[in-house]
Amino acid sequence: MQVQSALQINLHPLDVRHAVHTLQHQLQVWGRQVDRVVLTVDTKKSRSGRYDDATYGESRERLFRHLETLARQLSNVEIVEVDYSPAALEAARRRYFSTTRAYPEKAFDGGPFHAYFYGLLKARADYVVHMDSDMLFGGGSESWLHEAIGWLERTPDALFVGPLPGPPRADGTLGDLHRSFPGLDCVQPPERLAADYPAYRFTSVSTRIFVFDQRRFDASIGAFDLVRPNFKRRIRARLFHQLPLSMPAEEVMTSTMMRKRLFRIDFLGSGAGMYSLHPPYRSDNFYRELPNLIARIVAGAIPEAQRGDYDVNSSMFDWTEALRQKTTARRLVRAVRALLPGL
Repeated sequence: MQVQSALQINLHPLDVRHAVHTLQHQLQVWGRQVDRVVLTVDTKKSRSGRYDDATYGESRERLFRHLETLARQLSNVEIVEVDYSPAALEAARRRYFSTTRAYPEKAFDGGPFHAYFYGLLKARADYVVHMDSDMLFGGGSESWLHEAIGWLERTPDALFVGPLPGPPRADGTLGDLHRSFPGLDCVQPPERLAADYPAYRFTSVSTRIFVFDQRRFDASIGAFDLVRPNFKRRIRARLFHQLPLSMPAEEVMTSTMMRKRLFRIDFLGSGAGMYSLHPPYRSDNFYRELPNLIARIVAGAIPEAQRGDYDVNSSMFDWTEALRQKTTARRLVRAVRALLPGL
């Protein structure tokens, strides 16, 4: 049955170490604002790269146990395993890519693609609050989604809306959020809008968090267009045993938005409003301290240096351990192991 609003969260078995903490937080923030909650689990393993792992089987079992516990506690939660059957792929293609014959299961780098659009399809809602399972939220306004729908209804060129990226600064300005997309040119910086609280218009969208207006998609777009990888990325895809059909989903959405002159609006909202934070790294220390990090965000204990920053930075969390894992040498070792799994 179609509903007005749904919360749709993308998950992967390897998300389990953070999901056991973040899902409860996300459901507490959003669960009462929507008619349905759909937890979409992508269990299809990539053949190589960062989306594969030796602990996959154990992680999958642990994740589903946790999801089933949540579903028993909350009546409006539905667990959906991403279906890669020909019929399911064709259903998603017809719904979101009807003008193209090609429709990839994964992005060129092995990252999720079909999983995102299958999740939107299974949400069965006019307005889909989509997020990745690692997103964190402050402010906690229970009227934010109602205000978001208001923005969409009175802004005919808005396809997406989202919470303010990062805790608000006193003057309402944002940090450096001008993202580049490898497959796209001319993505413009955000433009501040006239409102009683911080609000901005973007020409791009991120698959980390957005509210999607399905009815406007049908009326104004009808179909997204794939963004083909360049020659260098096609070679990389082949080396890592992937099909080089498309750049990631967020580039596909952004490219179509730019072509159709549509936008995304991010805003704080009235009262305490709502803002999003993204933890950019992973480490054992991060998983241990994640419940405390969530508690500080919910309580509003935000350092001044974190305000205006969309990613959780070093003023909010000590990333020393995680950054040691991000050295060039370590990345090269991981790449060689992915190319030559027998080593």
